Amino acid sequence: MRASLLLPLLLVSSALAGGAGGPRLPVPDFAAASRWPVDCDAPGGGVRGEDGCRLRLPLPPGTRLPAPGQLSVQPGPDRLTVLYHAPPGTREVSLCCGLQLPLAPLPGTRFWAVTARVRHVERAALSLSVVGGQPGSAPPPLTWRGPQAPAASPEAPHLLGRVDRFSLSSGEARIGARRITVYTPPGWTPAESLPAVYLADGDSAEALARSLEPAIRAGKAPRAVLVGIENGPSLAPGSTTYRPEDDRRSLEYLEGLPGGAAAFAAHERFVLNTVLPQMEREYHLKPTPQARAVGGFSNGGAWAISMAAHSPGVFRGVIALSPSNAGAQAAPHPAARVFTQGGTLEPSFLGAARRYAALTRQAGNPTRLVERVGGHDFLMWAEAFPEAVAFALHP
Repeated sequence: MRASLLLPLLLVSSALAGGAGGPRLPVPDFAAASRWPVDCDAPGGGVRGEDGCRLRLPLPPGTRLPAPGQLSVQPGPDRLTVLYHAPPGTREVSLCCGLQLPLAPLPGTRFWAVTARVRHVERAALSLSVVGGQPGSAPPPLTWRGPQAPAASPEAPHLLGRVDRFSLSSGEARIGARRITVYTPPGWTPAESLPAVYLADGDSAEALARSLEPAIRAGKAPRAVLVGIENGPSLAPGSTTYRPEDDRRSLEYLEGLPGGAAAFAAHERFVLNTVLPQMEREYHLKPTPQARAVGGFSNGGAWAISMAAHSPGVFRGVIALSPSNAGAQAAPHPAARVFTQGGTLEPSFLGAARRYAALTRQAGNPTRLVERVGGHDFLMWAEAFPEAVAFALHP
C-alpha cells in the first residue's frame, strides 16, 4: 500500500491507540505555525478568552480527516477544529475568512489543524478557505453551518438583472478614475425610477446583487439599483510591501486615520459631485434622500457611517456591515434608517457595530443591530444584505 494512502490510517490509529496512559491524541506542532497573538491562553496579555481565539489543544477524538487537498470541520463544545490535508512540501498555511487563524502541522503527516473557541458553535455559519501553501493547491472554499445556524440565503447563480461596468474620472489626481459597477433589477427600464444603494468596495456589487435579487423577486426586498464604487489600492504602484501611508483604500474610507481627513474629503467630493449626479441622470434614479442609502463592509462600513453623517441631506439609509472601529462614528440625519451587523468571531468589529447602534438609537434613528456567530466573512455580509436593503430603504 502506498505511504500516502496510509496517512489517514496512521493518524486515526495514533488517535485511538490505548494503553495504560489512555488514548494518545495527535497534537499540532504549534511552534511550526505562524506566530499568532490571539491565543485563548496567551500569557501576559493577548485577547484571553475571546471568541475566535486559538486553543492549543490536541485533536478531539473522532476527528474526521479530510481527503488530499481538502478541508474538514469538527465541531465540539464551544469550539471548532479545522483540518487541511496539504500537498507535500507545504510550509505555512492559514485559514480565512470566517476564522482567521494559522494552521499548525501534525508531526509525521500532511495534515494541518487548528482549534478555535466558538461559543454557540451550533449557531455558526462560516466560509473557510486556505491562504498560503503550494501555489495553485488551495482547496475550494468550504461553507460550514451548525445545526441551529440561520438557513442559507438564496443566491442567484445567474443574474436576471443587468450589470454595467464603466469608468468615471474624478478630476482629482488623488482619486483618478474609478470603475463603477451598476446593477439594475430584472425588467428595469429608464421609465422606472428606483432607489439606490451606493456601495464601497464596488467590485463586490455583483456578488451582493446575487443575494439581493432572489429577495427582490420574492417580494422581501425593494426593487433597487446598486452602485458600486471601486476602492483605492492598498499598495503603492509596483510595490508588494504594505505601508499604511500607501493604503489609499483605508485613507479614503477612514477619516480618523493620520492623513485620512484629506483623502476622505477628496473621495467624498468624487461620490457627491460626480458619481451620484451622473447615476441619477443615466439610470433615472429617485433624486431624494429617502431613496438613497450608503453601505459597505469592514472599512467600507465605517465609510458608510461617515458619509451619512457628513451628508445628512443626501442619504437616509445606512448599511454598515462589520464596520471598522477606526472610523469617526457620528449619527446621520435623525430620519435615517440604520442597519448594522457584527459577528462574535470578529470582536472589535462587533464592538464597533454595537457602539454605532447605541449611538443611533440614542439619537432616535430607526436602528437594527444583527449579531451572528460568524467572523469577518463575506458570507455573513452577503446573507445579511437583502434584509439590510429592505430595512434601510423602508418607505
